[in-house]
Amino acid sequence: MYRDIKPAEAPSGWTPDVVCIDRLVWSPKIPAELKSMFMPKPGALEPPATFINENVNVVGTYNNSPKVTRKNVKIKRITDPKHPCCGAYGLYAAQTLAPKQLIIDYIGIVEYRDQYDPKSDYVLRFGPDLSIDAGRYGNEARFCNDFRGIGEKPNVCFLNYQDERTKAIRVGIFVQSTKEKIKKGDELLVTYGKSFWTKRGVQLKNQSNTEP
Repeated sequence: MYRDIKPAEAPSGWTPDVVCIDRLVWSPKIPAELKSMFMPKPGALEPPATFINENVNVVGTYNNSPKVTRKNVKIKRITDPKHPCCGAYGLYAAQTLAPKQLIIDYIGIVEYRDQYDPKSDYVLRFGPDLSIDAGRYGNEARFCNDFRGIGEKPNVCFLNYQDERTKAIRVGIFVQSTKEKIKKGDELLVTYGKSFWTKRGVQLKNQSNTEP
């Protein structure tokens, strides 16, 4: 189904069992009308305000060119034996990141309904009946680890954002704080949410009732 995917140049630290891509690949099973809500063609009507309110967290003008955003991050193999992901990989700030900055898009295969791989640990909800699976195809964003056992709290978050220029809706990793920068060399840590761990039979301690 995805034989026509054009791989992107893999960055340093890339794992060889995943195909590096730098743009979303849409499953042909996704209805054209639904896809147009997220990726409207030039001159097309904007989605209804109710749709934007339900599926977009932030709206603004963002430079999400891979050539720009890739300079924000670096993949590293984790060798610290105290790190819960020792032997695997993590995503780190390659330069100082400003508060609320878009760091990089989350790239993978956009799947319709339950077409994603149920065994994948790299699936993000994108919108109604849509998800992004970066299990076999993705970019640097797939290496962002959960904060538990590493930091006191997440320093980045996943947000659906709409670019005011193109009206396209994407998922990005953003600096979580409105005041604090992320220093060069810091690991980027997100929360996967309680449901991620519950589905894998992991019971979390001191988990917030408000956490998704």
